[in-house]
Amino acid sequence: MPSHEPSLPGHPSPSARPVSLPPTDVLARLALDSPLLRDALGLARWSAPATPVTPSGVPGVDDARTAITRLSLWPHDVSGLPAERAIWLGGLRSAADVAHFVVPWSAALRLGLVRIDDSLARPAPDLESQARDPDRVLRWWFREFEHAIADAHGDLEDPRPPMPAITGPELLSEVLCSLYEAPDGHRPDLDTLARNALPEPIRAASGSVPSGMTDLLLHLLWQLSDTGGVLLEHHPTGTGHERCTVELTSLGRYGVRRSLLEVGVHAPIVDTLAEACASRFLDSLAVLPLQERPRRAAPWLDRRGPERALREITRVVRGPGLALRRWVAAQVLDNTSSALESRLRALLASPHTTEASLAAMVLLSSGMLTQRAIEHLLAEYGPWVVIDMIAATMTPDDSMPPALLSCDHLPDLDRLLLTDADPVMVGAHPDALHVLDALARHHPDLEVAARARSLAERVRASGQPPRASR
Repeated sequence: MPSHEPSLPGHPSPSARPVSLPPTDVLARLALDSPLLRDALGLARWSAPATPVTPSGVPGVDDARTAITRLSLWPHDVSGLPAERAIWLGGLRSAADVAHFVVPWSAALRLGLVRIDDSLARPAPDLESQARDPDRVLRWWFREFEHAIADAHGDLEDPRPPMPAITGPELLSEVLCSLYEAPDGHRPDLDTLARNALPEPIRAASGSVPSGMTDLLLHLLWQLSDTGGVLLEHHPTGTGHERCTVELTSLGRYGVRRSLLEVGVHAPIVDTLAEACASRFLDSLAVLPLQERPRRAAPWLDRRGPERALREITRVVRGPGLALRRWVAAQVLDNTSSALESRLRALLASPHTTEASLAAMVLLSSGMLTQRAIEHLLAEYGPWVVIDMIAATMTPDDSMPPALLSCDHLPDLDRLLLTDADPVMVGAHPDALHVLDALARHHPDLEVAARARSLAERVRASGQPPRASR
């Protein structure tokens, strides 16, 4: 299902973001409450002790009417009025005509919840004991989740050239992976999901969604929603139209993660990060909300102790493009800084300046320094700390959050970086030019942008290019 491609020999395996999942027994209860599995089990129990079926394996129309009434398997367009339901039942000619009956009945047959012998359907002999086994329940649910994706009906006809045809399963898989990579609880609207599912060249060229693609996506997600893997919510907009948002549920995260693992994609659970190497640990923490990081980092730190944690971290924070990793590392080490004061002070003399800058970041936030010591560290490492802080927040398109660029959120930008800093020392930072050029392009204060541009020119003129070994 997933769009993540398996890794090639000699290449690092692809990795999905770490996610949190409820315990297995909680997931199993959610699966039993999902519409499709709930109705499939309900029909299996209803078939006892034996129910005649047609040659196609479907109960006769009279039995279907009984099951639909008893289990409330009414189509959405049939109201709750008894008279209207009676009229609808009277016009029913075949159980196969009612999707709300035949879909869960087919699921019950696929999963072995119902067995047919001699044209009689019966519940599986051990059905109730199986239904009490969380692992078995989740196997049932995952099979139906996969089936719903593979059987997603609908194609986007006549797509805008040069865009290739999009099938239902392809679109659904792309959207599910997009939802999986977003933070838990993320609820994008259909238009956003459809736009993000477009191939990058098409999205970059036009940015608009092909006609019918949003409707197709809604149709596919409604098919999947019976599994409980996605939640659709409609919100009035005040314009006579509704805005539909989509959320990947805990069950959906479980299903997508299981699919990723089956194709060889590393898909860690947050609680398993204690076993991760330092680089994967820091990169995994980086995608979590700031307030969750200390709790998630604690098992990793406890397993190693302060000094081993510092050794492992410092080996993976050197070089360009790792500012976010260093910033997260500083947050992790801040939790144990009091046990590392002497080691951090010694690390200030490291020949790898990015390591020394990391030590300075931790010491500056530790509360252990006098004001004089703080001023000394800021004078020596302040420009590097500011560059790391900005580089850590930059998006792939080199833009920066507007709040970061306000004077309130970055009060020392002028003093530490753009006014007093030595261009040679600034230029030694592996991300210096990247940050200065971005500030020159994006800072809302034209004077600050001009000073950033000027410093970038002086850094280039100083002939001090960044070195990856730092």
